[in-house]
Amino acid sequence: MSIDPASQHVLVVDDCKLHCRVIEVALRTLGVSHIYVAHHGRDALALCDQFTFDLIVFDLAMPEMDGLALLNELAARQYHSRLCLLSGHDQNILSLATTMCQKLGLDLVATLSKPVTFANLKSALHTVASSNSGKHYAKTLPSLFVADLDRAFQLRHLRNVYQPQHRFNNGIADGYEALIRWYHPQYGVITPYLFLPLIEQANWHDRLFFYVLKQALNDFSDKGLAGTVSVNATHTNFADPEFARRVLACCQTLGFAPSRLIIELTEMEVYQYDSVMIENFARLRLNGVELAIDDFGAGYSSLLKLADLPFTEMKIDRALIVSCHQDRRKRTILDVIVRMAKQLNMRLVAEGVEDRETWKYLSLLGMDLCQGYYTGKPRPIEHLMIVN
Repeated sequence: MSIDPASQHVLVVDDCKLHCRVIEVALRTLGVSHIYVAHHGRDALALCDQFTFDLIVFDLAMPEMDGLALLNELAARQYHSRLCLLSGHDQNILSLATTMCQKLGLDLVATLSKPVTFANLKSALHTVASSNSGKHYAKTLPSLFVADLDRAFQLRHLRNVYQPQHRFNNGIADGYEALIRWYHPQYGVITPYLFLPLIEQANWHDRLFFYVLKQALNDFSDKGLAGTVSVNATHTNFADPEFARRVLACCQTLGFAPSRLIIELTEMEVYQYDSVMIENFARLRLNGVELAIDDFGAGYSSLLKLADLPFTEMKIDRALIVSCHQDRRKRTILDVIVRMAKQLNMRLVAEGVEDRETWKYLSLLGMDLCQGYYTGKPRPIEHLMIVN
């Protein structure tokens, strides 16, 4: 479900009234009708107390309360909105602010240098409009309980959507990542952001993984779609000595070739491995299942440990991808990662690609696959059939 731009609420925060006016005109041209303006951080917070915004566009350098202080306040209040940072300073300042957002757990979708272009603002707005971030529901949904989620499992209100991964060299969709959504009969589509804490609380990691896996294998077997399917797992899944055998049994039962399955594990969880986890890794690889290290670049990993583990795919964290074509430091890091992955014979997936400029840069850099709203948003299996 995408969000109509006309229904979006956007807050613009900048001490320069002319710049606010330019952004406001651009937003209205893009179809946004609910636009609010503040000229420093305190006014912005007052508006945030009254409204839930889909996007906050704000400058870092402002009087009274600057953008950095505003970031801290938004995090302290657990205010959930997507953010777009602006700055007339050099790219290093925006890079530091990006890191600060990551540390604070804020949802940053773009960092833009002044003067802001229409194309860049359109790209940031497109991310909000098409992504259906569950964070927008934070102020509008009542409390959700384990019993509600249990009913959702039983009634099959949890359904997969699939985001395509397109090859940079020819644009063809080579694979898909399975992403779970809760289709609530009253509140609409709920993303994992809101219900994963319930999974943790109930210790349903295995229940969720195999629910998603079986649905994905069944969808792709029934529809006859080609390409790989990626499913996210956790360290808890791999801690089960029978995990690999159960995965392979699902493939056999549903007639799905193990070589078409990719299991993703985040970088932070990869390095908690023990002998049970390694055995599961080895058994899956022996039978053709591929393993991807997800969100690479988000943690503080040891490259020696990466060399020890049998991963075949590296997915670059979106924090490194966003605005990389404008950021010299990100470009340097990505260049090193690409060369390292090639030497390790690992396939590279760029996550979070939202605009043509980023796509063009990553294509020239030598990335293999693109996963982001620029090339395709997550879709139900029926929509994939129409597209293909």
